[in-house]
Amino acid sequence: MKREEKNAQARQRILRAAVREFALKGYQAASLNAVCAENDLSKGIIYHHFKDKDELYLLCVRECFEKLAAHMEGRFSGSSGPIEQRLGEYFDARLQFFAEEPLYLGLFVDVTLNAPPGLAPQIAEARARFDEFNLAVLTGLLEGAPLRRGVTAQAVVEEFRMYVDFFHLRFRAALGQERPAQKTLAEYEQRCRRQIGILLYGVLEERNETE
Repeated sequence: MKREEKNAQARQRILRAAVREFALKGYQAASLNAVCAENDLSKGIIYHHFKDKDELYLLCVRECFEKLAAHMEGRFSGSSGPIEQRLGEYFDARLQFFAEEPLYLGLFVDVTLNAPPGLAPQIAEARARFDEFNLAVLTGLLEGAPLRRGVTAQAVVEEFRMYVDFFHLRFRAALGQERPAQKTLAEYEQRCRRQIGILLYGVLEERNETE
């Protein structure tokens, strides 16, 4: 086997081990010592291929969100049907990805709710494709819907982007304690659906003008 092939296999083995470590423990609690001890790897081989824990984490994050974005692009067209149906199909496609790739579930939850502040710019770049896809989905839903006078799809998308950051902070605080990733994701998706519904339809029940 050529040296290049051996190096590629070694890198992939380390990445697989790191994804599992970060998925199960999160960035803060994960350690390269545990990656070594639990996967029969030496510190030397890790540092031969990767600079440090941060580089490994960011590579795992990129892999997770690139695969998630590719899955969504292939499974969700969102081109027809009522908005509620299309939203349901979108979230179902996301949940399907994590059912097929459970290793990325804990990593997605950790990045979304507990990302290390010092790596925020790099994480934003790593998940850019997925975030851009989400904004394209929302824009597509809005462009085909009758909006209130004076409201544009672009304005709603801009407000939504600011709201998402606030939503993540409040959701993280509301958790209060550690929960299994699957349970956290299920609650997260449920609240996302509700919040997007409020964004689209408001909170007041429609009434006839004669009432």
